[in-house]
Amino acid sequence: MWEVLKGLQPERLWELFSQITSIPHGSKNEAVLAAHLRQLAESAGFAVKQDDAGNVCISLPATPGYKKTPTVVLQGHLDMVCEKNESVDFDFTKDAIQLVRDGDWLKADGTTLGADNGIGVAAALAVMMSEDTIHGPIEILLTVDEETGLTGAMGLSPSLVSGRILLNLDSEKTSTVCIGCAGGGGVTTHLPLSWTDTPNKMVGLALNLTGLRGGHSGLNIHENRGNAVKLMSRNLHALKELNITLADFQSGDKRNAIPRESSATFALPVNYVPKAQKIISEKLTAFRAEFLNERDMRISSTTINPPHKVLSRESFDTMLNMLMAFPHGVLAMSRDIPGLVETSNNLASAHIKGDALIAHNGPRSSFPHAVHETVDQIVAVANLAGATNHIGKSYPGWHPNPDSKILHLFEDAHEELFGSRPEREVVHAGLECGIIGEKFDGMDMISFGPDIVNAHSPDEAVSISSVEIFWKLLVCVLDRIARGAYQ
Repeated sequence: MWEVLKGLQPERLWELFSQITSIPHGSKNEAVLAAHLRQLAESAGFAVKQDDAGNVCISLPATPGYKKTPTVVLQGHLDMVCEKNESVDFDFTKDAIQLVRDGDWLKADGTTLGADNGIGVAAALAVMMSEDTIHGPIEILLTVDEETGLTGAMGLSPSLVSGRILLNLDSEKTSTVCIGCAGGGGVTTHLPLSWTDTPNKMVGLALNLTGLRGGHSGLNIHENRGNAVKLMSRNLHALKELNITLADFQSGDKRNAIPRESSATFALPVNYVPKAQKIISEKLTAFRAEFLNERDMRISSTTINPPHKVLSRESFDTMLNMLMAFPHGVLAMSRDIPGLVETSNNLASAHIKGDALIAHNGPRSSFPHAVHETVDQIVAVANLAGATNHIGKSYPGWHPNPDSKILHLFEDAHEELFGSRPEREVVHAGLECGIIGEKFDGMDMISFGPDIVNAHSPDEAVSISSVEIFWKLLVCVLDRIARGAYQ
């Protein structure tokens, strides 16, 4: 796919990004990419370390004459979120991302692009391969499995890095600098289900909801995007008056993505099919009026042979009530920072598997106690339904430090290059800075990156021109540190 990127600047960064997109690297499947990048670094003569979690650290010596300056850690994550449109034939374990240029935007053909965080990783490696970038000692820290719970950062060996200035390259707006983020957790719920034979004189109906935007469960949660689990549950609730019996429910995939698609199969009396189709059409009209930004939402129904088994009435009612009751969306806004989501929950998935419904919720908050209270709420709802819960390990947020030395240096560099100071931002996403800052006392951190939109969905895109801006900022910051501006 190098032909799509040929001629873009900085050329070395785009060449490295092309290599990254050609190697499958979904969460927990980063080993081949890690080995490739390790070989690239070692072939260029750089020392590489790797810890038991799979995290990689590449050590770069300082540009001659600048070795007495402080060590900088350039940090990004190797994994990407693997999401695709239902109509796309693509295997994330084998296939290379198919790149598409659309004006100033680079996208993928029906899948996530992996600009989150492939561009940041490529930028760090481009520094490694650059012959004219001035910098002091650098450690390039490439973590694994960020997207499914930041487990790489959680397992990061303290011996892997020595630097105490961290440039996290995993943000998504060039005009801002991130100085803080939310923490979060996860709850996986198992609801036992009982089955019965499908009653006589029934017909099957397959219901599919597609075309939702989905997106990042932290960065996009305030935009009131449709949640496929919730909307399908509401659809089924409206159909209950027709004495439907449920045979299947499948929705959602990644824990940090708002679910985009959903399918359900149920049986109902033959004479109720026209009424069911009318209710489905009415719900679609209502959903489109409620979610004006979901212009491509579709709900289709197809008559099929009746399933052999359906849920008992009690199991169907309990499951539907639980999904309807689970919280989703913004739960609280910050009292201190205008426009910042303080606490939220993403009902990320719900799947019937065998004799159980398995659902996952992902709460986030700027305050640890609010994460725990949201977990308690989710568990309470599940307990009322007779379900069991597995509570995942929570991860810490990153508390802003407005007096950070690297923050002031970055703002000065931005003003030097572009004539303005960047906007400071605290995000409602989970960045590895919170975990790394907790592991390494005294770590001075900021996060910045190019313009990326619709991360964690097949509409993910990165602005080509913003990548050049991002690169210039990175080079300027490293140059300033090397020349003694970090005081």
